[in-house]
Amino acid sequence: MNLLNDGETSTKDEVKPGRSDKRTSKKGMSWPNSVMVAVDQLGNAIAGGNPDATVSARVGYFSVHARKPYVWYWKVLEKIIDYAFQPVDGPNHCFDSYRADEDELFQQGSDFFRAILGLIVIVFCVPTAVLLRLAVLVYPKWHFSNRRKDGLSTSIPE
Repeated sequence: MNLLNDGETSTKDEVKPGRSDKRTSKKGMSWPNSVMVAVDQLGNAIAGGNPDATVSARVGYFSVHARKPYVWYWKVLEKIIDYAFQPVDGPNHCFDSYRADEDELFQQGSDFFRAILGLIVIVFCVPTAVLLRLAVLVYPKWHFSNRRKDGLSTSIPE
């Protein structure tokens, strides 16, 4: 029994999670990517940021738009995050994340929340840097340069 609105019935054309919709040519995120983005957004919300934006996008935004005396803080976080994700996303992870979420509201947060954000970045990016470097040794197709050759990455360096 199908309980869709107004007596609609289910069709074979329904798009399953992670599959592309041929009518709109959009592809949903895979389950692991969806979970990682959700955890990232949770970390951003815990650190006083917009719960719909990721930590990387927030850092990317403020590394470009922050004013003194906080410019150095955002630039350091950007370097840490970019280094961690460089094997799979290339050198500009934070800036690319910001560009992908330009329509989001980015909140700097108070000194307390910026300190929490710094801790979150350090605690998660140090092991991530090690794991991603090991992962691209085991799965070379995951390296950003190989994915771009195969057309699997939409990130374009500027």
